[in-house]
Amino acid sequence: MQELTGLAGNIVHMERPTRTATASITTWLSIVLLFIVGATAAFGLLMSVSGFAGNDDYYHVQMALQIAQQGKLRVDFPWLPDTLLSPEQFVDHHLLYHLYLAPWVYWGGAVGAKLAHALLIGALFACVGIFLRTIGVRHSVVWTVALLSVSTPFLYRSLMIRTQAPALLLLVITLYALYTERDSWLIPLAFGFSWLYNGFILLPAIVVLYTLAVGIADRRFLWRPVTFALLGMALGLIINPYFPNNLFFIVSHLGEKVDLANSVRVGNEWYPYTTEALMDNSLGSLLLLGAAFLAPSFRRSGRDKIETALLLVALLTLAMVLRSRRFIEYFPAFALLVGAAAWGRSTLDWRAYFPEQFQTRWLPRLVPLVLAVSVLGLGWHTVSSVQADLQDTQGNDYLAGAAQWLQANTEPNSLVFQTDWDDFPYLFYHNTHNTYLVGLDPTYLQMANPDLWNIWVAITQGDVEVPSVLIRDTFNARYVVSDTHHAAFAARADADPAMVVVYRDANSIVWQVKAAPTEE
Repeated sequence: MQELTGLAGNIVHMERPTRTATASITTWLSIVLLFIVGATAAFGLLMSVSGFAGNDDYYHVQMALQIAQQGKLRVDFPWLPDTLLSPEQFVDHHLLYHLYLAPWVYWGGAVGAKLAHALLIGALFACVGIFLRTIGVRHSVVWTVALLSVSTPFLYRSLMIRTQAPALLLLVITLYALYTERDSWLIPLAFGFSWLYNGFILLPAIVVLYTLAVGIADRRFLWRPVTFALLGMALGLIINPYFPNNLFFIVSHLGEKVDLANSVRVGNEWYPYTTEALMDNSLGSLLLLGAAFLAPSFRRSGRDKIETALLLVALLTLAMVLRSRRFIEYFPAFALLVGAAAWGRSTLDWRAYFPEQFQTRWLPRLVPLVLAVSVLGLGWHTVSSVQADLQDTQGNDYLAGAAQWLQANTEPNSLVFQTDWDDFPYLFYHNTHNTYLVGLDPTYLQMANPDLWNIWVAITQGDVEVPSVLIRDTFNARYVVSDTHHAAFAARADADPAMVVVYRDANSIVWQVKAAPTEE
């Protein structure tokens, strides 16, 4: 009888999963759930419009397609011959991202690019969830989903087919590697980051801040993480198909961004938000950062190494945002991480802060419930705002008519004169038959050919009475393409007998520049 009882007990024990196995299954299910939530939300938003979230997205998609079509890492790039990205100087400073996109774009076009990027956002959500669970944050799923609610521009810029989301993904993995003391991971992470993003110094900077936090909290000095991160960064810069041009490009390109007040006017993303705008669009992340500062006072305990590190990183990225709004793609995420580390691991008994008649057993359970409801409400508002902003973007057919007309009616590689440097990504996306005068960044032309830059500015602003002469003789261009917002130039062009409108639609105009009398 005892043997039968023991056998039955063993059978029950075998059939009932252990607590550890159940926890493991729950963990993996939560990670899969976060991946699905992030990828589905991103893909749904991206597919709600025919185009992309930003104009540079079109450049990145076409560059990925060029890698697939040319079949090599160092692609031929003849499309901006008079700029810093001339065929001899060209550097693909987002190479890793383009390599990732290449097969998706080749087989799936614009939809493939959106799906590929949505999967990266799903991976970001999953890795944030893993990281928060690893450092001991309770309700890590709720905290991770809060990425959808902390900042409207953060979510919007994360949807751009650019390096924002994958860069943040690598930084979160870096923090995980640091916390779990997987120092050897930092070599490939830093290597990949230097191939992904021309702000490659950000990863070693975060590693330095983590080692500083360990020194503050644990009174220890770690040399391996910094050494490995710097080694990986150096290897990524040297073992690079564009070496040594990549080093020259970094110095020349980023050098212009150091003193924006005295440089050529570039895209709005390089300039800071006003305080009012930042408070309006990223209040959640600012409140989380403030709450992280206050947390030790409520729990009456100091910060450990990971909370200190995340606070330092959040402050660094906030300083970056205060200088340039483009870094809003980092700060809200780190504000959320430090808020989660400060409050999500706390053993604070909330009943002590309520009147005695409310101090019931279920009161502590209200905290995660209120947090979840708040996240869902703010997330819905943020996602709705982003979706509304996406509706204001240009469709996939913007400038397509002008680009296709030029492709059908001009010689291969003939230079097209544009009136706006921002039009290049759209033209390049629809037409790789022609080459273009300026694109991606106005400083690329201004630094490579200052004289051409000054003449171009004068012409496009309508300051040249007969633009055809300079366009034909100085720029060696026989066609001009413009959007419909350059009225001063259009008036000059229409009054110039040597310029003839050959194409017009709702968004663009193409002029043909007649040959000089001696050439006829």
